[in-house]
Amino acid sequence: MKSKTFGILQTIFAVGVVLWWAAYFAFPHPGGDIQVYESAFPLADLAWLTPLMVQAARANFRGSRFAPLWTAAAGGVCVFLGTLDFSFNIQHGVYALSLSSALLNGFINAASIAFGLLSIAWSKRRLSGQAQ
Repeated sequence: MKSKTFGILQTIFAVGVVLWWAAYFAFPHPGGDIQVYESAFPLADLAWLTPLMVQAARANFRGSRFAPLWTAAAGGVCVFLGTLDFSFNIQHGVYALSLSSALLNGFINAASIAFGLLSIAWSKRRLSGQAQ
């Protein structure tokens, strides 16, 4: 996959994270342990993941030699946050609350982990000189 194409995907992912939190804060929540847990994520998502993803996208759009480094860093954060969220959801029965909860949380976790792993693999290929 070309750098600019990957930059577009990174931009879409970053915008998706921001939109998720905008929607999350726009609607009331019942509270409880799940809300307390979810409230720990905005700082990591908005102050760490999103800026890394934006910087990776910028580097990819510019064809920077640092694009694989930024991409791998953002990918690592995606995998970490996705697996952390998945672990909590499994342990606390979040997927069993309702079909919509299972689908939404499952999609978010799968997308985070999959895009993170894709980012790391893409970076590895770039750094080893296998791709342009």
